[in-house]
Amino acid sequence: MVELAGWLTLGVGIGLVYGILALGIVLVFKGAKIINFAHPFMGLFTAFVAWWLTARAAFLPFAQDSRPRFVVAAILALVLTALNGYGLERTIFHRISGSSRLTQLVATIAVGSGTVGLVTLLFNRNADAANVTRTIPTVLRWSFNIDYITVTPAYIQIFLVVPAIAGGLYLFFQRTKFGIAVRGAAENPDAARLLGISADRVSQFTWVLGSVLAGVAALLIVPISALDVSSLSNGFLVRALAASLVGGLVSLPGAIVGGLIVGVTETLVVWKSDTSGMPELVMFGVVVGFLIFRPGGIFGKPEETADQAAFVPSLRDLPARLRLHPVTPWIGRYWYLTAALFAIGVSRVVGGATNQILINVIAFSIVGVALTVLMGYSGQISLGHWGLAGVGAFTAGNALTEWDLPFVLVVPFVIVVGMVVSLGIGLPALRIRGLYLAVITLAFHLACEVYFFNHEAISGSTAGITVDGPIFGPIDMDAIDGQGLFLFAILALAFSMWVARNIAGTRTGRGFFALRENERAAAVLGIHLTTYRLLAFAVSGGIAALGGLVFAINEGSIDAVRFPTATSLLLVSMVVIGGLGSVDGAVLGAFVVFGLPRLVHFDNGWIVPIATGILLIVVITRAPAGLAGLLGLARKEMVADIVELADADADLGAVGRAPTRTTA
Repeated sequence: MVELAGWLTLGVGIGLVYGILALGIVLVFKGAKIINFAHPFMGLFTAFVAWWLTARAAFLPFAQDSRPRFVVAAILALVLTALNGYGLERTIFHRISGSSRLTQLVATIAVGSGTVGLVTLLFNRNADAANVTRTIPTVLRWSFNIDYITVTPAYIQIFLVVPAIAGGLYLFFQRTKFGIAVRGAAENPDAARLLGISADRVSQFTWVLGSVLAGVAALLIVPISALDVSSLSNGFLVRALAASLVGGLVSLPGAIVGGLIVGVTETLVVWKSDTSGMPELVMFGVVVGFLIFRPGGIFGKPEETADQAAFVPSLRDLPARLRLHPVTPWIGRYWYLTAALFAIGVSRVVGGATNQILINVIAFSIVGVALTVLMGYSGQISLGHWGLAGVGAFTAGNALTEWDLPFVLVVPFVIVVGMVVSLGIGLPALRIRGLYLAVITLAFHLACEVYFFNHEAISGSTAGITVDGPIFGPIDMDAIDGQGLFLFAILALAFSMWVARNIAGTRTGRGFFALRENERAAAVLGIHLTTYRLLAFAVSGGIAALGGLVFAINEGSIDAVRFPTATSLLLVSMVVIGGLGSVDGAVLGAFVVFGLPRLVHFDNGWIVPIATGILLIVVITRAPAGLAGLLGLARKEMVADIVELADADADLGAVGRAPTRTTA
């Protein structure tokens, strides 16, 4: 019993940190109606700045690594974080406040990606810096024991700071005029405007305060373990989201209660299980369970679905006179055939290393096509598609290496497994949609990364699986030059694009589009929402698994490290940059985000996150249709010129065939 009390004490400490982090998410959601996926990364930035000011800066008073210097450093870091939150709200999120929820969500992903890149550039840009063990001191010195468990000064500091902050915020929102105004604006923005309450000021305040709370949470949890980018990124994000959803996404007290539930649950799981990744698996189950059986959390209410849920920018189609011209379909076929032949020709003249990069670009393109079907066609948000690609990769690895299945059976088997697993993820979509569904898919991928992909039944061990390239007819996928595998990858990409394009032109595709545009109107028109949601997940999961198969063969060996959760977020950025809703955009985005930096040797850990974040913000604010939209303009001009030439040739032919009039 004493041992349980010790572990519960640690769990409460961790839970209070999660609660204060979730409190920032709830504040931003109440004030700006945005779930800020960049929230923990603001804490990451704060912690690294505070560490540098404490351990490295020469202009601050007091001795380096001393407690007084840390207090000064923490205050300066929090002020900088507050200014950062204010600047982000003014420069980015104020401009897109009227945009769709996905646009806002992707913008937060861009900010998070850019923050990770900035931290890497400033503090981890070389091997020596990355290997530095970083810690920050605690203000307190004393500790105590419960049985064999030591409650360190870091935990005691949490027990003192978090309740003080929570109590201060309670008094602020209950007793001050501006605090009451913030609550009113969050509950009813229109009524608040009529009373003279500025929605802009409320949004600015919640962004500033939310950023500061993220920084406080990071400063409190870092003394428990070493400071590292991985410890304050996606795992921290999932726990904060879980805490905010468990407590109720609109409830400030619920954020603290949700944090305590998540923290205590995680600590007890660690106590009773020595299996790596088990806390993340339990976290995934907790999130799914709460959102299915109590979507509003303990103190909140379910997320309301807007009448118009569409978030895909319309890509300008060709004018009717061009689209219906008999020459136009042949132009498209010629274009795709030429592009494929050019790519195959390039693979014949470059070396094996370049081919490996290009094949991975094709694999990411296939997963991008899968995301296009799910998000661009049907409007279902997923932040875990690289996890589905991992399912396909490990299935292919086991089928080829362990079970020795013929390759002709491996491909359909991988696709079917991907469809089944994706259906399992899609089942919560019957009751959950929108941003809540995005959280579930993100938690799923994190559980895959740290638990399933390390499980002996799936990967054999943490060392992973060796995947030998098969020989399929005349195609040798194990050749050093990579030409055979490149040809298969092109065929797999062509197949996935063919499936996506054919779905778009069928009754199923029209059902997907109706589901995306307006779910309520679609239901009134007799569209069975459940069927179409599950079908979208199944088709998308099968295509993503096919991309994972190509990736696995190309890598030669696969393990959990190759399927990080951050890549799923980068994939969403990729399809938005390329042009969400366009299969061509998925390929363009994959080449820009994953191919170009590696081909020019700029893949150094910070250029890609920063460049992707900047490019994503530019696309969101300036070119919503992405690269595919820009390409569409050039396509229109090209088709118009070709049609004009074809019509001119037809007119000349008609003149040449006209009968000549003879005179008697």
